[in-house]
Amino acid sequence: MAILILIFQIYLIGTVIFILFDNRDPSETFAWIFIFVIMPGAGFVLYLFFGRNWKKAYDHKRRLPQFIAKQLVSIFEPLRYEQDQKAEHIKGLSHVEKDLVTLLYNNSHSLLTTDNQVKVYHNGKDKFDALKQDLRAAKKFIHLQYFIWNSNDSLGQELKEILIAKSREGVNVRILYDFSGCFFVLKRKYIKELRKENIKIFPFFNYLAPFKTHTFNYRNHRKIAVIDGEIGYTGGMNVAQEYIDGGKKYDSWRDTHIKITGEAVSILQAVFAIDWYNTTGKDEILSEKYFPLILSKDLFEIKTPIQLPTSGFDTEWPSILHSYFSLITMARKNIYICSPYFIPEPSIVMALKIAALRGVEVAIIITGVADQPLPYWAAFSYFEDVLKAGVKIYLYRAGFFHAKIFSCDGKNCSVGTANLDIRSFRLNYEINAVIYSDEITKVIDDQFKIDLKNSKELLLSDMNNLSVAVKLRNSLTRLISPLL
Repeated sequence: MAILILIFQIYLIGTVIFILFDNRDPSETFAWIFIFVIMPGAGFVLYLFFGRNWKKAYDHKRRLPQFIAKQLVSIFEPLRYEQDQKAEHIKGLSHVEKDLVTLLYNNSHSLLTTDNQVKVYHNGKDKFDALKQDLRAAKKFIHLQYFIWNSNDSLGQELKEILIAKSREGVNVRILYDFSGCFFVLKRKYIKELRKENIKIFPFFNYLAPFKTHTFNYRNHRKIAVIDGEIGYTGGMNVAQEYIDGGKKYDSWRDTHIKITGEAVSILQAVFAIDWYNTTGKDEILSEKYFPLILSKDLFEIKTPIQLPTSGFDTEWPSILHSYFSLITMARKNIYICSPYFIPEPSIVMALKIAALRGVEVAIIITGVADQPLPYWAAFSYFEDVLKAGVKIYLYRAGFFHAKIFSCDGKNCSVGTANLDIRSFRLNYEINAVIYSDEITKVIDDQFKIDLKNSKELLLSDMNNLSVAVKLRNSLTRLISPLL
C-alpha cells in the first residue's frame, strides 16, 4: 500500500509539473489536476488527446509552405493594399469601428471587403432551399465544408443527388467534413458513391491517421459553401434534416445563416483552400481562376462591408474572442447575443458585466432545450454573477436554439460558427462574418426581438430557488467547463 501511495504521489507531482509548463488559464489548470486526481493514469491519456496545448508549440509562420503563402498574397494584394483607404471611405464608421477593422486584420489577416450583398436566413428551410438552387445553377465549381454532414436523412440524400448531377455536367465538386462531427452520421457507402462520381470528399485532418491523433481535440467547426467563386454561405447550420424541421428530438430548430455575394466570397474561398491544402496536401485550388471577384470588382464600391476573422489550430491569436470582446466594449446602447451555449472566457464575463453596469442594455438568448446536458448545466453557474450586474438572460423555449450572433448598437453585427464558449474561442476551427451595416444589423435585431417572445427570462430569484443539489451539480460541471 505504501508503494502504491508513493507511485501515486510521484505521478501526481509529475503530471502537475507537466501541465504547469503550459502556463494556461488557472481554471483550466485546476480542471485538469482535478481529472488527474480522480482518474489516475487515464486522466493523463485524456490530457494528451484533449488537453495538451499542441497549438502553443506550433510554428504559425511556417504553417503554410512559402510558395502557397506567396500565392495568396499575390491574389489578395489589391485588397490588402487598400485596407486603410477602404475603412476611411465607409460612411459613418466611427474610430472604434475602424479600430476593430485594424484589430481583425492584425490578429487574423482578415481583409476588409466592401463590395458585398448579404441575405440573412433565420431557418433551415429557407437557407437550404437557396443553397440547393445555387448548387443546381453552378457552372464551374462547388466547394462545401461542414462540421456535420448527415448522410442518413432526406437532406443528405437530396444534396448527394444534386452534387452527383453537377459532377456529371463537368462541375468540380469538393467537400470537407469534420472527422469527429461526422463519425456516426456520414456513412462510408455515401462517401464511396460520391467518389465514384469524381467528387472529391475528405475528412479534415483525419484524426485517426498516423501522427495526427494529437489534433483530435481541434475540431473544424466551420460551415462554408462557395459556388463558382461568386456566391458564399456561412453561419450555424450543418447538413442535417433537423436544421430544417427539428428532426425527431426537437419541435423546431432556430438558427442563423447568411448568403454573401461579392468580394467576401473570395475570403471564404481562401479559407476553404487553406483547409483543403491542410487536409489533402494539394494546392490545386490556390490559383486565380478560383477568385474571380478579386480581379474584376471596383475596390472602392461600398455596399456591405464585411470581415471574416478565423481561428483554429493554425492561428496565432484567438481572433473571434477578440472580436466579441471588442464588440462588447465598443457598445454604447445595446448588445444582443445569441448562442446555444454559455461558457465564456473570464474576459468576456468581465466585459459583459462592465457594459451592463455602465448602462448598456445587454441581453443574451441561449437554448432552453439542451442537446448536451454538461454545457447546459455549466452555463447556469455563470448566470448569477452576470445577472447581478444587470445582464439579462433568456432561455429559448420554442425548440432548439443554435444561432451564433452578436449585435452592437444597431450598427454592427457578427454572424458565424463560433459559440460563446471556450471551445469555440480556443480549440475549434471557426469563422465569423463581422458586418458593418445598419441594414443587416436591423435584420438581426428584428429577429432577436421575435426570439425574445419565444423565450423565458431568467431572474435572480430563479437562481436562488435552485436546490443545493442542482447548484452543486452546476458548480462541479463548471470545474471541467474549459474542457467541454
